[in-house]
Amino acid sequence: MDESGKAPWNGPLCAGRVAVVTGGGGAIGEAVGRALADHGADVVVADRAADRVEAACAAIEARGRRALGVTGDLTEAGAVEALIARANADFGRVDILVNALGEHLALSGPFERSSEEGWDRLYRVNLLQTMQACHAVLPGMRARRWGRIVNFSSVEGIRAMPNAAPYTAYKGAIDSFTKSLGVEVAGDGIRVNAVAVDKTRSHQVNFYRLGEEYDRHVPVWVPAGRYGEGDDIAAVVLFLSSEMGAWIVGQTIVADGGTSSAGGWYRTPSRWTNSPLLKQYFEEDPAINAARPKGVQ
Repeated sequence: MDESGKAPWNGPLCAGRVAVVTGGGGAIGEAVGRALADHGADVVVADRAADRVEAACAAIEARGRRALGVTGDLTEAGAVEALIARANADFGRVDILVNALGEHLALSGPFERSSEEGWDRLYRVNLLQTMQACHAVLPGMRARRWGRIVNFSSVEGIRAMPNAAPYTAYKGAIDSFTKSLGVEVAGDGIRVNAVAVDKTRSHQVNFYRLGEEYDRHVPVWVPAGRYGEGDDIAAVVLFLSSEMGAWIVGQTIVADGGTSSAGGWYRTPSRWTNSPLLKQYFEEDPAINAARPKGVQ
């Protein structure tokens, strides 16, 4: 309980707070904005897609909270600083920062075929803008001795992802940055944590639209038995953004339906196995597999 005797789980959890959500027009970012608004926060939504920003702001305002939409590319020089300055000017402060922007940019392939230009693009969209946003909000949070920062990592920063070494390097860097910064500012009432996501429907993965014939495979791939939704991740972010997360410092919370914990174990209709027979790769006609959706080839 706090000094008033109020338990941290007595809602609303973010009453009167001001939040900035980067990538706020995405499926997960939009859900985060709705969750924060449902619990009393005003929300600044930043994203490149104007239509998604407009829809996200409408959902926040429908919940009786103020919304500010900022459309632009946060990887451009000065864009992050301008975003935080706009939030401070319009809403007075930033209490909660959710760095939900990040992307693999479809730059997968053997590392020796990658380029420094590609590394730089991945760096800017996955790590640099996250550090810039944290840098911009921390002075105000320190002055008020309260703040919440939730960075977005990925399970790919924890486990291996062949043909995506630069991307996984930056996601792993998010985890390390979160840990060190979280410890550094904890004494000022600021909590910095991260969320690592997997198997969650979003625009980047085309919402896992593979066709109904592949639905029966989902419980094999995901121990929880289904794909994650934006609301599943938003619930974790809401927890970390409130007093409920006051004792969590510098941690990366994995929200993946159990895929990383399974560690290579798969649930078949009859038993668990760590050696599934992947017959599709031994079919006599390679064209059969080539005709399948790219995500299951």
